[in-house]
Amino acid sequence: MDLNELRNLDFQTVGLTSLGTRLVIFVFVFVLIVGAVVYFDTLPQKEQLERVQREEQSLLEKVDSKQRLAANLEAYKAQIKEMEARFGELLRQLPNKREAENLIDNVAQTSLSNGLKNEQIRPGNEVKHDFYAEMTYHLSLRGTYRELTQFISDTANLPRIVTLHDPAMKPQEPSPEGEDAPRVIGMDIQAKTYRYLESGEQGGGQ
Repeated sequence: MDLNELRNLDFQTVGLTSLGTRLVIFVFVFVLIVGAVVYFDTLPQKEQLERVQREEQSLLEKVDSKQRLAANLEAYKAQIKEMEARFGELLRQLPNKREAENLIDNVAQTSLSNGLKNEQIRPGNEVKHDFYAEMTYHLSLRGTYRELTQFISDTANLPRIVTLHDPAMKPQEPSPEGEDAPRVIGMDIQAKTYRYLESGEQGGGQ
């Protein structure tokens, strides 16, 4: 077999060519067939296998995650019950509308019992949230530093929730009782209380 024979090859007379030429043609055709099988059959199957393996790994991860959730399900249920109990305790501390309107009187009485002078108690706007309303009152008080701090402490111990915000202190004139007497201080502060929204009131803040 030589190159001239391959160049001048006529496939209609391939059976008359030399044995070497026919072997070369056979090998060439065999390689083409194997390449076609690999390209059109083996490679797609390999890609499909890899895709199935990825899906299998994803499913295994999901199963593992669900197994961990199932193992902790009882603990989650116990936590939810505990949270519901705590939430119920907080709700029981919220006054209804009538009680909330009277609660500021308790705050004012607390200030008086501590020797403070109420210069002003001014209600602010009521802000409604999902299940409760926030009621703000602006207080202007006068008294000694000890009386003011005791008022803050006693207010925190009221049976209903009352929070104090944005205290601003300003010194007043010296006491007429003399320089040795405790100095009188003025304090502006916000008192906020909260009430549970009754039926028909729930529906978002204003």
